[in-house]
Amino acid sequence: MAATAILAVLTTASFTLIRTANDAWKRHRDDSQQRCEAIAAMQHICRKVRQATGVTAISASASTSGNLSLQMADGTSALWALNSGTKQILYGTSTANSILAQGITQLSFTGLTANGFVPTTDVTKIHAIQITIRYNLSRPGGTTTTEMVTCAAWLRAW
Repeated sequence: MAATAILAVLTTASFTLIRTANDAWKRHRDDSQQRCEAIAAMQHICRKVRQATGVTAISASASTSGNLSLQMADGTSALWALNSGTKQILYGTSTANSILAQGITQLSFTGLTANGFVPTTDVTKIHAIQITIRYNLSRPGGTTTTEMVTCAAWLRAW
């Protein structure tokens, strides 16, 4: 009888430990996936900014659902926009309609003048763009934490 009770306690403790470890692993995997989504979107936007010859439209830097439109060297356009409702960064060449990243809560663009420090929304004066992407990570107890990735990229041609 005592052996059965001890076995029951050990089995329960083992399953609790395994479940807790599995939950932690799943949370780590989900965090990693969300970070990868944000970083991949950031790299995509930065690469295209560096290839662009000019900015045709940019949202205000205070906007958390930013929009950006670039003129590329081959004459095409590249557009990005955050759909705040679905938390998706969208990308396209004539309209932003292809999903680039999911789970993104904020996307902002800041146009910078030639010295790289002074913000501007005048597309004729933009020489670099500061890109900021924010996303939430779930934590135990129903709380979330916000993380951010940011990068500044210079346009190919002024």
